[in-house]
Amino acid sequence: MRLKRRLEEDSGLVLTPLIDMVFLVVIFFMLNTTLSINPAITVDLPEAYTAQAVIEEEIIVTLSGSGEIYIGKQSLSRDRYAAELKKQMVRLQRTDIILQADALLPYRDVVEIMDLSRLTGVESISLVTAQKSLPE
Repeated sequence: MRLKRRLEEDSGLVLTPLIDMVFLVVIFFMLNTTLSINPAITVDLPEAYTAQAVIEEEIIVTLSGSGEIYIGKQSLSRDRYAAELKKQMVRLQRTDIILQADALLPYRDVVEIMDLSRLTGVESISLVTAQKSLPE
């Protein structure tokens, strides 16, 4: 009696689950790096329908809810703000800044920082907002 031989399946390495896991890890890191400008400074941003992502090599000025001023992660007093901003502008060779201010911060504080920035030589000021969902 002759038995039929079974065809042996290719017993190679199955890569599909590994590739799925690699894609999940890549997506995780992409989301975590692009969603936070400076996670150490908490700012409650106002919302806008046309919010866009921020590029890393920008001069980012942050005004916290308590009125503290930051350039990047460095905390500054109002007196030192103009000098430090000028240093950053020369270092990065930029004449534009990105300003993120707490939504509850008085408007006069935001205008004062914008005015100091203009006096320092800033030509363009972009305001950071949180993405707002469109009404249906």
